[in-house]
Parts: sequence; structure tokens; C-alpha cells
Amino acid sequence: MNIVLATTLIIAVFLKSDWRSWEKYYPEMLYIALAASVYELIAYKEFHLWEFKETAMLSKFNVHLLHNLVVNPIVVLLYLSNYPTQGKKLFYNLKWIFGFWVIEWFASIFHVISYHNGWNLILSLLFIMVMFPMIRLHHSNKTLALPLSVVISITLLLLFGYI
Repeated sequence: MNIVLATTLIIAVFLKSDWRSWEKYYPEMLYIALAASVYELIAYKEFHLWEFKETAMLSKFNVHLLHNLVVNPIVVLLYLSNYPTQGKKLFYNLKWIFGFWVIEWFASIFHVISYHNGWNLILSLLFIMVMFPMIRLHHSNKTLALPLSVVISITLLLLFGYI
């Protein structure tokens, strides 16, 4: 499923995004890759909230690399390069939030992802509801998005007993 998802997104990015202007969205692509990678570093040994399962073709490490360095940045490119300049921004965000969550729901049904330490699909939905607006905020106002990201991250670390 991970390879199918990545392949589908790669095709979609060429068909549905402004991939020729990828540099315009590069900071946000790095932002999401860094955030996911920092989570992996914090949770590495024993305290994952969610974890991708290894497959016959990909080790757990490679699955995480695929998501952190390919899937998530491509999602950002698709999301931001199609972001409406006027009107229907709420509907656009809700569509992305719901779509991302449905994919995660299917992944949980097929045991591609597992939840631990109190995390669940409802918390994932809440997380996604913050994630997409934060990506957009980072694109429009990095000065506000970066400190706000730190506050959100520390809050999550406190809520789930990391610190």
C-alpha cells in the first residue's frame, strides 16, 4: 500500500500540481519532512504514537523514509499548488483534511499503520485538522508558523508524556 500510495501521488503531482514551480513550495516541503523526521527521532525506540508497518518490500526504516521524504512533501506540493486564491478555502481545506484522514483510515484497516500510547484515528483527525492549516500558514507567514509549531509540538510532548 505504501508503494501504491507513493506511486499514485507521484503521478498525481505531474497531472494535478504546478510541479514546474516546485521551488515556490520547497520550504513547506522541507517543513513537513523535518517535522515528520523530528517525530521519528523523538519516538525512535519506544514511544511511537503511530507507526507504519514494514512490508515484504520495505523495512520499517524505509517505509518511514518513503513517507517523510516522498509522500509528505508531494502531498504539500499538491495541496499548496492548488490552493484557491479566492473563495472556497474552507471547503478546500476540509476536502484535504477528510481525504488525508480517509487514506489513514484505510491504512489502519489494512494494518499498514498502528496506533500506540493512547493515539487513535480521532486524534489523527484532530492532528490533520491542525497540520494542513499550519502548512498553509508556513507558506504565507513563516515568522508566525515556526514559533507556533514549537508551541504545538511542546504541547503534544507534554500531553503524551514525552516530557
